[in-house]
Amino acid sequence: MQNQNWRFLSKVIAVAAVTVLVVSFSTLAMAQRGDAYHAMFVSAPREATNIPGVSIIADRPKGFNPLTASSEELGRYGLPRRPDQRADAKGYARWKMAMQALRYRPAAHLEAKPYSSTNLMLAKKQPSAAAATRGAPATSNSYNWSGVANTNGLLAWDSNHSFNNVFSVWNVPAAQPPSGACTADPPITGGGGGVSGFFEVSWNGIDGVSSDTSVLQGGSLSYAICGATAATYEGWVEWYPSYPILVIWCGPGPQTGETMTPCPVSAGDDFLVNTLGAAGTADQSVFVEDTTQGWGATFVLSYIKGPGLVGSSEEWVVERPCTTSPCDTGADYAALANYQLDFFELTTGSDGAGDTFYAGAQESTTLYTMYDDGDHQIISSVEQGSGGYQGLQSVAFFSSNCTTSGGCTP
Repeated sequence: MQNQNWRFLSKVIAVAAVTVLVVSFSTLAMAQRGDAYHAMFVSAPREATNIPGVSIIADRPKGFNPLTASSEELGRYGLPRRPDQRADAKGYARWKMAMQALRYRPAAHLEAKPYSSTNLMLAKKQPSAAAATRGAPATSNSYNWSGVANTNGLLAWDSNHSFNNVFSVWNVPAAQPPSGACTADPPITGGGGGVSGFFEVSWNGIDGVSSDTSVLQGGSLSYAICGATAATYEGWVEWYPSYPILVIWCGPGPQTGETMTPCPVSAGDDFLVNTLGAAGTADQSVFVEDTTQGWGATFVLSYIKGPGLVGSSEEWVVERPCTTSPCDTGADYAALANYQLDFFELTTGSDGAGDTFYAGAQESTTLYTMYDDGDHQIISSVEQGSGGYQGLQSVAFFSSNCTTSGGCTP
């Protein structure tokens, strides 16, 4: 954890050096109508995966250089749009770094997990209306989310106002069982719906605040279990309820040798996720890259079941997944890992008109605090703001109480 904490502190210092990052990679890219770029993704050559309805955009040809490729060529291979180097020098530098780090594409293979990252489930215990502050974000409590969401109140897809593009980068948080949980008598080993262990999933996505919408997302998963010598870390995509969490696997490549396994992810890796949404039951696409390990690609997910995408919310979330089906009132949620802290940067989204939204915005956002199953205590919280170390485009998450000591029980 010392190395990860140092990386977190370094990011804090870097963000604090600039009060507001006016234009970023994600800002410029999203201002150019994400729906048009999404259309390029879903029309690009694709390879079917082992999961019916899910495909991966074809790999780049040998010698392909994203730094000199046209926008059409970038879209053809599922790569994020290039920012204008003159108008957004810093954003271009970040994009260039990510593209240079991208060395290989994952395999056309995904592992469907027996748990899902799902719609927001509100806790019974809610903040007092009297506690609301004018000009500040709204607040709410949840059993499965801690995070930030922008909402627009839409009930159906609107080509101009629906959220269709969400972006962020973060460090994969280290997962461990709560202090003392594994040595307690009897041991507290996590669990929920028959799935043992302690979980944390970080993601950005579209929809999910309303129970009447699906959730499109991509992110990282951190998992710890008592007795294991090390935690498990994975990258994934999902469109709930059509699909559960789908872990991304890698075939033979510079990091994996000759054996197909889940793509390598470690605590402290830099994750970049760009979620692109379209109307209703259309194909949806999610780009995921582990820039530290050098793998990444865009996955296209076709509709199978459930409500379609509305674009009524965009969010940046730390979550404990649902371990039952369906995930509704009375659902079981996995025990939350002691992840200590998680830090998102460049948390930006846009709608069909190209308007840009930030997780650090004050009046347009809602902050969600995660409570334990019995509404007794906060187990994960979020902080954001337009100033200070968080900045307009940054969000910080913290685990607390029984999540860090003793272990939470139903």
